[in-house]
Amino acid sequence: MRAHILPLTGFLLITLLIPAFLAEPCTAAYETGNNITLERDGMTWEYQEQITGKEAVLFRNFIDLQAGNDDNFVNAWEILKAETVLRNQTKEAIKTKPDVKLNGTSEPVKVTDVDFWLSKEALGKVEKNSSINNSASVSYIFEKEVCQGTEIWFMGTPDSSVTITLPVGLDVKRAEGLENKSQKSWNNRTVLEGNFGLQKNITLWISENESSKAGEQVGEGNAEQDIENKSEEAGNKTETAGETAEARKSSGSFKDIFARFYLSPKS
Repeated sequence: MRAHILPLTGFLLITLLIPAFLAEPCTAAYETGNNITLERDGMTWEYQEQITGKEAVLFRNFIDLQAGNDDNFVNAWEILKAETVLRNQTKEAIKTKPDVKLNGTSEPVKVTDVDFWLSKEALGKVEKNSSINNSASVSYIFEKEVCQGTEIWFMGTPDSSVTITLPVGLDVKRAEGLENKSQKSWNNRTVLEGNFGLQKNITLWISENESSKAGEQVGEGNAEQDIENKSEEAGNKTETAGETAEARKSSGSFKDIFARFYLSPKS
């Protein structure tokens, strides 16, 4: 099997961990889904992957050889150890070959956490070819905030489905590499759906959300009106305070004393 048949950035990373198996003839049997949630200061990339047929046998062999005792059987402790192996290898792989860039460089993108959840379906004899469903999550922080004019690039698995949720207040001016693109709004956020193309790369050019921008302008107008109202209130209070002070000046007269006594609440 040629290395590029397997997902180059898929979280299983079998091509990096067990190159001895790459010479074996087999057909690709991976179905990968990607769920990317962007924030202005970072993102989370969640993966779901189903492995079937000969690749399921290959994956069970990987667990038994790399994380187990090579007894042709996968048990629970081998799965837990395999999760650790894959987690560490993924961090190294992303460091060597970044899968996210901002404005053409990976420098401001830092991986903060990687996690794996390998399915219990992998348990049992290694020659089983029943499907295995796994998931993973990679968290990133951005040292430069995503904003108007930011260009963000993702490298994924060809033909795999992807959902990209943008930060509140931001939209996409242009997108390249996202096939079968559709767009919707969810919870005041723009959501893109589609597939990675054969080139494996998706590039988004970020713009401001016009409705959000209009809302900010309205908010600024309201803030200005609030300031004016508060100024008027302050002026009225000052005027009232002045009147009260003036009244206090003449409070020694019989007339003022009588007026205060007559108008005060009776006990």
